[in-house]
Amino acid sequence: MTKFQKSLLALAVLLIGIALTVSWIERPKRIRKEFFSHLFHERYEEGALMLNAPCAIELAPDGSLTLVDHKGNSTTVPETKLPFKVGGGEPKRTGVHSMTALGNSTNGILNSPAVVMYLSVEGGKIRIESVDS
Repeated sequence: MTKFQKSLLALAVLLIGIALTVSWIERPKRIRKEFFSHLFHERYEEGALMLNAPCAIELAPDGSLTLVDHKGNSTTVPETKLPFKVGGGEPKRTGVHSMTALGNSTNGILNSPAVVMYLSVEGGKIRIESVDS
C-alpha cells in the first residue's frame, strides 16, 4: 500500500467517524421531530409506537386523546383541543420540550385552558415527562 493510499484510507475512516458522530448527536432531534409530526398530523398510533413504557397515547372512539406520563398519571384531552402544536410550554429542565393543544378561541382568547405535554428523549424513545391541563 502506497503512502497516498494509506492517507486516502485514513481520510475515509476519519470522514466515516465524523458522519457517525454527527448522526449520533442529531438522533434525539430527529426522534423528537418525527414524534412532533405524528401528533401534529393526528397520527396517534404511530406516535404511540415511539413512546417509552409506561407512557402511552390512546385515541378514544369519541375522538378524545388519553395521555399517560412516565409516572402513570393519565390526562384526557378533548377532541376540540386537538391537534397538538410544538412549543407553548415552559420547559422544566434541559432536554425537555413541549407540545400544546390549544382548542378553540374567541378573539384570540382561548375558550378553555390549553393542555401542555412535556417530552424528552430517553434511549431512542419519547418519554412523556408530565401533562399540564
